[in-house]
Amino acid sequence: MAELLTRQIVYEYQKRLKALPEYGNQDIKERRELRIELQNRCGITELQALNVLNGHHVPDIITICERKRWEDEFNDKYGNQDNQGLGKVHRRA
Repeated sequence: MAELLTRQIVYEYQKRLKALPEYGNQDIKERRELRIELQNRCGITELQALNVLNGHHVPDIITICERKRWEDEFNDKYGNQDNQGLGKVHRRA
C-alpha cells in the first residue's frame, strides 16, 4: 500500500527539488526521477506529483489522498455495500 501524502513528505520532496539543477520546470533528468519516486511512494498521479513539487494545490492534493485512503479502508471493511442496513427509501405517490 502506498504511503499517505503528508505535509512532511511534501516538504521533503520540495527541499530535494531545490538541491537539483534548474531545468526551467521541465520534467527531465533528476527532476523526472524525483517526480516518479514521489508518485510511486504516495500512489499519486503524474499531475499531482508535478503540482506537489511545484507547490501548487498542495492542500487539495493532500485532502484528495486522505479521502482516497478513507474510501479504500471503508470499502475494505464494508465492501461495496452502499447504504446497506440504513433502510430503504420509499417514494410517496
